[in-house]
Amino acid sequence: MKLKHLDDIMPVATSHGVGQKRVLLSKAETETGLTQIAITRLKAGEVADGHVHETMEEEFFFISGVAEVEIDGKTVVCRAGDFLKVSHGVRHRLRAVEDTEMMTIGATIR
Repeated sequence: MKLKHLDDIMPVATSHGVGQKRVLLSKAETETGLTQIAITRLKAGEVADGHVHETMEEEFFFISGVAEVEIDGKTVVCRAGDFLKVSHGVRHRLRAVEDTEMMTIGATIR
């Protein structure tokens, strides 16, 4: 068992070059198919450009703020309390309308 507290985890840049994340669990810390669980913060106007994960699905749980997520050309507006799953191989783009905080979860496909 390893207890972590969010305030003790140093923020790092996201792999998409916008926002910051605090990694709660990395792939190196688990024997499961999880690639990462993190709390990610984006400032209003920041955009994670469209991209595809061929071998990973990605889930988002929105804690605060408002974000637009474009999935295969369709835009979904996400707010606090919303949960969104993006399947592997699906193009997606995320734009923070307001300062946004979300939990991001990545898992490799079987």
